[in-house]
Amino acid sequence: MTHVFRPLLAMLVLVPLTAGCGTSTPAPDESKAAVAAPAASTAPAPLTAVPEVSINAIMVALVDHAGHNLWAVEGAGKAPKKDADWANVEEHAVQIAAAGPAITVGGTGPSDAVWVKSPSWHTYAQKMSDAGVAAMKAAQKKDLKALIAANSDLVDSCESCHKEFKPDLPTEGIVHHHEH
Repeated sequence: MTHVFRPLLAMLVLVPLTAGCGTSTPAPDESKAAVAAPAASTAPAPLTAVPEVSINAIMVALVDHAGHNLWAVEGAGKAPKKDADWANVEEHAVQIAAAGPAITVGGTGPSDAVWVKSPSWHTYAQKMSDAGVAAMKAAQKKDLKALIAANSDLVDSCESCHKEFKPDLPTEGIVHHHEH
């Protein structure tokens, strides 16, 4: 699976780091010139990194895997007890939070270009990311009740998105090759 994560990791790390390259805060004596210049001429061109995998591959390898690990804590006797258990929950929550923006830039799948042009796709991706952030905060506080609420929000975002964009499972023949 590293072939799926390597381009995604590069995109998630390098794009934010390079987005600020070439910008600087003007020195005090340059402030008037910076204000007078139009923003378009001073701003660097936005960088866009597109994964070399499909959105579906990202969803199966990252989102579905992390989601199932989050939902598993709700099973009988599966609630996190030790610090390491909560750290594992937090790690999977971070994956969900990061995946939201990752699936909005497109990919190599046959429907990816269409999906990322839809405003509702971006809404669902943001709701998924928000659920991941809520799960992450719950894990940091070791708050099982808040984690279960975040998990419910994640289910709602997933089900709503799938109803609109991907009612048939699986697509592209991509399935899990491991236990959750």
